Amino acid sequence: MRAVLPVIFALFITPAAALGPSAPAVPPDRSPVVHVNIIDGEDGRDSLVRLGPSLGLDAADIARIRAVSGYVGCLSPSPSVGSAALFLDNQQILTAAHVFFEPSGQRRWKCFFKNQAADPVMIDLLVDDAHARFGARKPKPGSNSDYAIVRLAEPLAAAAPFPVKADIPVTPGEKLIVVTAHPADMAREVDRGMPVVQGCTVRRKPVSTEKTSFFRTDCDATGASSGGMNLARINGQLAFRGITITTGPWRDPALNGAPYNEKGGSVTTALGTDAAILAAGRSLAGSGF
Repeated sequence: MRAVLPVIFALFITPAAALGPSAPAVPPDRSPVVHVNIIDGEDGRDSLVRLGPSLGLDAADIARIRAVSGYVGCLSPSPSVGSAALFLDNQQILTAAHVFFEPSGQRRWKCFFKNQAADPVMIDLLVDDAHARFGARKPKPGSNSDYAIVRLAEPLAAAAPFPVKADIPVTPGEKLIVVTAHPADMAREVDRGMPVVQGCTVRRKPVSTEKTSFFRTDCDATGASSGGMNLARINGQLAFRGITITTGPWRDPALNGAPYNEKGGSVTTALGTDAAILAAGRSLAGSGF
């Protein structure tokens, strides 16, 4: 299988509005709001603090999510932004690889990670080969190789990434909490300093013939959802299960609220935090993993 889902599209990164006073300026997306490619009815995404308690998240869970997840972006030669989260330790993040590459395949630079804690921290990313692991030399957006594990220039203090339960496979029907920094064209207004979450479900877990694993969900996703952390409660503990990587053509009005349908494009796909991604993360993190 050459790509995760040939009939859908990678969540190409849209330029974000300013990420706060300490962030470099990134031009805002001035396109009109079009609420589309929302699966099974209305847009289910909302602010972490508003929606979190109904998803079983307590104050400690909310604070931890805000500390470990947030924006990932690059400024040169063109701006890009997506979502990311700490992976395995507090000095590397996992996200979609296409954040770091121009359409030509040229690697971007001047990249950063900024979490969404109450007191956010922005840290430079080290994108050279010694400090990054990409799924391919020129990862194809939306493919099985569209993942990146990148080192922070310094550890993110007092942040504990969510564990990976690789010995417990993802299964259909598993309940997810998907976390994104600030996806484009949401139905609800959410402060850019607050993570966006949604409760959704794993609908299918295909067998992958690639080095990575993946699963299909009914989670809503639009531009800049790429790299969003997929959490699930495993034996009572929140675990990092995957990252959002593709969805249907999210500006197609025919997919606004359409029922889940893989062939029709009303579907979202996540890459799993096991197999090749886990091996790459352990390789970059070094001993202890």
